Amino acid sequence: MDDQIFFHPGVLEERDGSFVQIGRRCNSCGKTSFPASEFCKFCSSEKGETLPLSKIGTLFSFSVTRVPVGPYKPPIISGFIDLPEGTRIFGQIHADVEEVRTGMRLSMETGVIWTEKDGTEVIGYYYVPCAADNGGKTNA
Repeated sequence: MDDQIFFHPGVLEERDGSFVQIGRRCNSCGKTSFPASEFCKFCSSEKGETLPLSKIGTLFSFSVTRVPVGPYKPPIISGFIDLPEGTRIFGQIHADVEEVRTGMRLSMETGVIWTEKDGTEVIGYYYVPCAADNGGKTNA
């Protein structure tokens, strides 16, 4: 992995041969946050533990950017995904714009999200529609 780096250290961790997002569950208030941090972002407690987050979530809202931004080419779909742990994650959505609907189920995947000029691949997470779910409603 000499020619690859993570876009944000500590966000992804390899478990059982695949990458998972790592969150933090607070032992004081019980809430889960992402990314994991030393203190709970809800109650500031230091008592907590890291845990792998679910790979399947529900799209809360999304937007489409139709101009280039940094290494990304339009259309760029990004959104907030609600996970069963009660965590809301912001991420890219790799799908056809016409298919994206609030309320639809999405699955987290990992891969190259851009390549630096020196050839270094930047690895990150993104979401794709679950094959069995094209429900929800459009953002208008």
